[in-house]
Amino acid sequence: MTAGPGPLAGVRLVDLTASMSGPLATMILGDQGADVVKVEPPEGDVMRDMGTGAERYSAFYANLNRSKRSIVLDLSVPRSRGVLDALFDGADVVIHNYRAGAARRLGVDAATVRAARPGVIHVAISGFGATGPYRDRRAYDHVIQALAGFAAAQADPATGEPGLVRHGVIDKLTAHTVAQAVTAALFERARTGVGRAVEVSMLDAAVAFLWPDGMMDHTIEDPPIVRPPVSRSFRLTRTKDGHVAFMVVTPRQYRQLVAAVGLEGDPAVAGIDGPTVNAAALLRAVARRLGELTTAEAEEALASCDIPVAPVTALDSLHEHPHVEAAGTIDAFDHPVLGPVRQANPPARFAGEHAGALRPAPRLGEHTAEVCAELGLPAGDIDELAAAGVFGASGVR
Repeated sequence: MTAGPGPLAGVRLVDLTASMSGPLATMILGDQGADVVKVEPPEGDVMRDMGTGAERYSAFYANLNRSKRSIVLDLSVPRSRGVLDALFDGADVVIHNYRAGAARRLGVDAATVRAARPGVIHVAISGFGATGPYRDRRAYDHVIQALAGFAAAQADPATGEPGLVRHGVIDKLTAHTVAQAVTAALFERARTGVGRAVEVSMLDAAVAFLWPDGMMDHTIEDPPIVRPPVSRSFRLTRTKDGHVAFMVVTPRQYRQLVAAVGLEGDPAVAGIDGPTVNAAALLRAVARRLGELTTAEAEEALASCDIPVAPVTALDSLHEHPHVEAAGTIDAFDHPVLGPVRQANPPARFAGEHAGALRPAPRLGEHTAEVCAELGLPAGDIDELAAAGVFGASGVR
């Protein structure tokens, strides 16, 4: 099942990526209407077997590869080159996350792909970039978090022990960076007729993402005024039966906070005037008051005074939160392989599509025959290529 056209309808994208950052980027573009042809090796994308799932089809893979078609090509077989070149000839965008040496050996680097195709936009995702001593290293989210400052930013305030964000935050922010870069390059090509080579490194994406607030105390070399780091504001407040998160920034919000928890006239917060006068004393007093309330009571008290607040929600009940449910943030539907599932809906809603109305992530090689026919290959030639092992041991579906 597919959704309606979308802003990228008519754009053909050849996706040579695997793992997380590349597949999520191409899924975003596929959700927005691009025809994404995912080229997989005979063993398939490694994410097919990562975590909970069935039939070489994990939930992790399903959450990264919606809105695509899958073709299997064994790039170690010389005759696969003709099929790959035909895909490139009809592509608007080619994207991979091979290391530079492997990309050159396989002939999927920018110089090779764009040599006779100046209109093609070529995107290379790397871990550490094209230069520097780490340029040839393999990279995963965890190691980029360590190098890029995320582990240091997550350090325990009490012990100083660094920690990792416990999900693929670097992969995901890299994916969104790539998706935006592709649309920018498509916009440029619409005006000039010429594509370009785009490079996105996970390290660059991570450092740029951390910088605005995470590095605000390390931006000015000799600051005239030094204030406490903004990281201290990222804290939760315990209630009688759980936790809430709230945030106040302006002097007005601080005064509203005093009213929300009934601290008017309390000498502990006398002279409150925004974040610089008695702020720590106020927040300690607020924490004591909120600790006497249930989460629902604390949320109501703060929200009624226009204080930004939300409860800490358990992962297994996220879909049941009244606002998440009413906003349509999560879609529940029957998946052709996994059965009843829930997925996050696309966050950019161009036409209100829901996840269940979009093409589900493909089975390995599900569209090999279909895509080959679109390339103009006669059925006999497709069978001959299959016999030569171009499509792997499973042949053509």
